[in-house]
Amino acid sequence: MILEVVKGVEFYSSGFFGYGEKGNFKYFSFWHFLPIILLIVGIVLTYIYREKIKNNKHEKLFRHILAWIMLLAEMGYFWRVLYAGPGDDVHTNLLTKLPLQVCEWTCLFAVMMMLTESKHYFDINVFVSLTLGVVPLLTPAVISTTGPKYFRYYQFWLEHCLPIYSVFYMIFIKGYKQDIRKIYKPFIFLIILAVFAVIANSNIEGANYLYLASTTAGDSIANILPENILIRILIYTGAVLLLFSLEYLIFKLVNYLYNKKQNKVEESV
Repeated sequence: MILEVVKGVEFYSSGFFGYGEKGNFKYFSFWHFLPIILLIVGIVLTYIYREKIKNNKHEKLFRHILAWIMLLAEMGYFWRVLYAGPGDDVHTNLLTKLPLQVCEWTCLFAVMMMLTESKHYFDINVFVSLTLGVVPLLTPAVISTTGPKYFRYYQFWLEHCLPIYSVFYMIFIKGYKQDIRKIYKPFIFLIILAVFAVIANSNIEGANYLYLASTTAGDSIANILPENILIRILIYTGAVLLLFSLEYLIFKLVNYLYNKKQNKVEESV
């Protein structure tokens, strides 16, 4: 009976691993908000139970499992592309699917951070994941055709939500802190990635890594930007500086309020 059911399910390019149809995923719908809500709940619960998690003998195992889930989610994107094809008439060249996007690398950095407890990867992700990594959650243009009936929906949210969660995990459980003196690390990473993206966009037909070449296929924030590559780079640079500065100020404010509250508690005791 089970085999008959499985045989009746279509998994190829028009099925679960396929590309769906326009409008299958809708912005600000239940299926848009659900992963974001789960992410927030996970972060809040991790903070509430941080002491129990710290002292749990299976903490390392949990961290490693989380890392492997992220790795499988990241690799799942490429396995799907190889299985079902590029998905449209424009991007028929698999070279347009190279790992040259910010979220792909922050996911890989998060994997290494969780496996090795590396402070270097944390220094990059604490800035990048909590700024640039949040933007796709608000306008997930790349899954505009694939809602919860498709593999790509789950792969996207795992790839984008778990790196953000992992940053908060290392803050709450391992005591890692944001250090403004290490801000050169995410900038070096973004510059190197941008150089490769520009080279790829210039030499691969249909490539649009980092959305530097032209507008995106879906409704993305990048669509409001001019198509001139130099202007886009300048706007991106300014936006990154603004977002990094804003995040730093928010962290400083939260730490100040937390320390103030702790001092009041100690004084009352």
